[in-house]
Amino acid sequence: MEAQSPVIEMYQKDIEELEKLINIAVRPNIKRQLEEYKNNLSNLLKEENKKIELEKKKAEESKKDKKEENKDDKSSSEIDPTKLYASFTTISKYAFDTSNNKYIKLYLTDGFDGIKTFNSSNIKSKFTKTSFDVCILNWKGRNYRFSCFNLSKEINPTDSYVKQTNSGLIVYLAKANTSDFWDSLEKKKGLFGNKDEDGSPALDKNKDPNQSLMEMMRDMYQNGDPEMKRMIAEAWTKSRDEQEAKQKHDHDHDHDHDHHH
Repeated sequence: MEAQSPVIEMYQKDIEELEKLINIAVRPNIKRQLEEYKNNLSNLLKEENKKIELEKKKAEESKKDKKEENKDDKSSSEIDPTKLYASFTTISKYAFDTSNNKYIKLYLTDGFDGIKTFNSSNIKSKFTKTSFDVCILNWKGRNYRFSCFNLSKEINPTDSYVKQTNSGLIVYLAKANTSDFWDSLEKKKGLFGNKDEDGSPALDKNKDPNQSLMEMMRDMYQNGDPEMKRMIAEAWTKSRDEQEAKQKHDHDHDHDHDHHH
């Protein structure tokens, strides 16, 4: 026999006692009130049982999902990157400073006044030799992202970092080669758009922007306090809802445009 939930046990005992009292009650008024009370408890008991059934079913399903490990399995990580992607505002305004030998500095000052005192665990960054990705969770109620996956020159990931100041964020990209001159943040596209001057494909296939964001979020989620977990889950649901609304909207619009093609 499974252990009963304490709540259910309480309801059942109360109902039993009420039944005894109803049997010995003489005054119709009292009897009626006891019966009403009993009905209420019975309904609550039903609700509670339903809830438990549902949770059992959910638990079993997620066990099953884990076994099947479906590609589109949402329960496996709580976070679906493509959906999450949509909940971030991309930062495109930055100041590009090449005056320092060791670092390329990127200043994000637009709308980030006073971020110095912001909880630093809400700011996550990821650097590779040719990319950086910075996400800022819940700054004034919104999520921001600043990234480049095709850096002009190589950087040293371990020495690169993000600094919070009163006027905004500064991303320090440590130059792998101090004599490199950076004329821009991103590599210039080659003649055919998809190749660099040296003929290598411009975008490293392993550096999918979604993948990077995903890893940062997962990191933040796993190491975060309950508040952080809640925020990430919220960012995810919010973007999921927006995505669904958008898809519905696009879908409705598609019909209008059919004849243009």
